[in-house]
Amino acid sequence: MEEEQVSHRHREVRAWLEKVFGGADIPQYEINEHTIDILYGLMQRNQERDRDTQIIIDDFNQKAEEYHAEAVRLSSILQSVGLSPASLSQSGNVSLRTLANTALTLGIKDATTSSYLLQMSELAKSDMETEQARHSEQRLSEQLFTKTKAALIKCNSLKKALSALEDQVEFQQPQLEKKTKESGFLLSKSKQYKNNLKQLQNQLQQNGFEANTTHQSLLKLAEELEELNGRLAPLKSKLDSYHNLPPDLALAKTKIAEANLQLAKLEAELAKSIDMMHM
Repeated sequence: MEEEQVSHRHREVRAWLEKVFGGADIPQYEINEHTIDILYGLMQRNQERDRDTQIIIDDFNQKAEEYHAEAVRLSSILQSVGLSPASLSQSGNVSLRTLANTALTLGIKDATTSSYLLQMSELAKSDMETEQARHSEQRLSEQLFTKTKAALIKCNSLKKALSALEDQVEFQQPQLEKKTKESGFLLSKSKQYKNNLKQLQNQLQQNGFEANTTHQSLLKLAEELEELNGRLAPLKSKLDSYHNLPPDLALAKTKIAEANLQLAKLEAELAKSIDMMHM
């Protein structure tokens, strides 16, 4: 079916080309579906334009016949009153030709006053619409020009900012590369230290490390020992004072016994603190 359609179109295209070239040699062309479709479309558009042109030609011929008939009518009227184009003055002939040319320019069918006035009114209306459209286009052009100018200013500002950023990047690039290398080195060291810390913590746990042997714990015990020594000093001073007891032996023995008990208690606490420091 498609081959038949292509063949039919080819015949139409061939006949149209022969008509166009009028017996002259037709240029060679490839006979395929794509080429035939292009030539067929060109033929249709050409034929449509020929029909439109023929319609305009027929309209001009009709107007020419109408003008000729009107000229004959006017000539007969002029002759009936004893006037003819030959009897008109030079200015009259000029005016007559001007009226005829104006009628042709305006495209009116007759030279009556009403036809001139109607066509002039249409021209005035069209001129007003054209002027309004021109003003509208002018306002739009001004708005577009303003926006374009603002856009160009922004574009130049962006170009300057981009150039400054590029210069800054070029200036800071070595520093950034150096900091990147340093950052990588620090990250590597951080991981290494974390691994070492984890290994040391495991090693401490394996060696029986206890929390009370840390530096903080030892400092706290030292503070407690210093406090106990401070409390023990006045007691020793008090005990030394008992060597000068009064002659009452029983009372002196009681005081000495109490002092010895307090001293023994403090020495026991001191020994306990010292033992904890060595654990």
